[in-house]
Amino acid sequence: MAPTIQTATLNASYPLYACDFDPQDANRLIVGGGGGATKSGVPNKISVVDASHLESLQVVSELDLSRDEDSVTSLAVGPRRRNSIVLFTGINSSPAEIQKGKNEHFRVFAVDPSTKAKTTPKITEVSRTALFSHKDQDAYQRVLRMSPAFPDKAQIGAVATGFAKEAEIVVFDVPATGGAPKPRGRLELAKEAVDLDIIQTGDGEYQLVYCDNYEIYRVNIGKKSVDGPHCVFTVPHDEIPRPSFRALRYLTPTFVLAAANIPQGGGIVLQGFRLPKLEDGSKAKARLAVSTRLPKTVARATGMAVRNLSPPSAPTAKYGDAQFAIAVAGSDSSVSLYKLDHDAVGSVELIANLNPITTLPSVHPGPISGLVFSHFAPPKTPTMRVLHLKLASIGSIGNSCVIHALPLQRLPDKTSAAARRAGPPRQPRYVLALKSYGPSPRGLLMGLAFVVLLMAILGQGLMEVQGLAPSIIGARHVVPTSWHANYATLKDAAEKHFLSDYLVGTKLANDDKVVVLDVDDDNQEVRVDTHDEELHGPAVEWSELPADQKDAWKEKLKRAGHWGEQMGEAVFKGVLFGEIAGAVGNAVRQGL
Repeated sequence: MAPTIQTATLNASYPLYACDFDPQDANRLIVGGGGGATKSGVPNKISVVDASHLESLQVVSELDLSRDEDSVTSLAVGPRRRNSIVLFTGINSSPAEIQKGKNEHFRVFAVDPSTKAKTTPKITEVSRTALFSHKDQDAYQRVLRMSPAFPDKAQIGAVATGFAKEAEIVVFDVPATGGAPKPRGRLELAKEAVDLDIIQTGDGEYQLVYCDNYEIYRVNIGKKSVDGPHCVFTVPHDEIPRPSFRALRYLTPTFVLAAANIPQGGGIVLQGFRLPKLEDGSKAKARLAVSTRLPKTVARATGMAVRNLSPPSAPTAKYGDAQFAIAVAGSDSSVSLYKLDHDAVGSVELIANLNPITTLPSVHPGPISGLVFSHFAPPKTPTMRVLHLKLASIGSIGNSCVIHALPLQRLPDKTSAAARRAGPPRQPRYVLALKSYGPSPRGLLMGLAFVVLLMAILGQGLMEVQGLAPSIIGARHVVPTSWHANYATLKDAAEKHFLSDYLVGTKLANDDKVVVLDVDDDNQEVRVDTHDEELHGPAVEWSELPADQKDAWKEKLKRAGHWGEQMGEAVFKGVLFGEIAGAVGNAVRQGL
């Protein structure tokens, strides 16, 4: 029996705009949103959702936020502080505070676990601060991303503006104590960042990528310096229509995956890029490594989530063979699932097989406002129970939260028994247990069949025009008469002489005129002789023949294969022609 995707749904009391899983607990999802600073009565909240059951979701804790301030617009779960979960959010201050030039948009919360005496986790605000330097009243914290968490390693994060007149990206150090973040660097942007992502590449070293509508930039963040941004890819101007980027995620330090929208609802393109090496210089460009187009039924992408099912154990660890799970949220509230393989052979890394798995239609009653995978760490030893990768999506119109549980399967270890005994235990590798579909050869086969059919039609038409095949498609009726020929007849005529040869061979030295007496349609033979009016009857030269007689003679000679339009009428000069009986009557009847 094929594995199935189990679904659990929750309806909140407020619109949901942001969500994230606890990196250390895939059964804990945190969501946030609200009605903003309005008098609508819709609250602003942060909720902790228990996702331990595949069939149902339960809110285990909530925090009511001020209704004078904005709703939660971005959210990311940070490291543990003792036993508490550190939560970073984007919440604009009240309109009154913003008018005064004060917008403490970056908020830090702590989620304390439940105890025996206290059955529900407690959510408390730890700090609030302003990271953006400009005092734009319309700006808000639209994007918030964190670097992956590693044991005993510091994390960094980045926030990007939305609706700002002067766009910014601010990089900050994640405090180990869960307090206010310390800004590490600031990027002034010519165009607002559509999306960004961060990855750790070494001890205290990171990379950040971000994109605007048509360009991808990379920033190298060292322990004491920031290098960049450097443009590594630009959508070519000759691509008409020109796709615009909507989402961007790191796969490895070498590869990134981008989702781009084709203008006018033309569809979605997923593109994997190989980033240039650092030693290649700041002007080196990324190269397209893999690409696929989503079904045209999905007009635009609104978000994307990516998860490595074999993540490295340390920032400096080598990325080996792995599978990436990919989810793309569509403007029609659908979620398209894809998988991508990462292969490593020695020092060579490749990405391939960007193939679709399935499309989950109408997941929410309205647009999908957030999409995230749970974190997955393969168990150190094989287990018999079915493991799942959870995909959470939220909707702002239906106040809905949906989690799909994607089944996983362990790949068999192909190393020999002797190698397994000699080396350390190998960590099991897991992939999605759902069948993917490679590129269909249907389009290629249909195109090839069309070419073969077209060639067959052209060949048949040519043979009909030349008289080598019976009329099936009627090609002789649609081409100029000068194209017509009958090669079988021409061959016979070559042996029996063409009309011109008949005439030359029959002329006499005493300048007697040659008369064409008749053309045998059955045997395709021309009967000619010197003119004797008493024997043959009256005959006239070609120029004196009536038009209907000329047409009748041409048709008879043409059918017999002894004359063609390309030969012209000059060959009839000096030749007498008799009258063809019935030609005038036939011409009259055809005119009627």
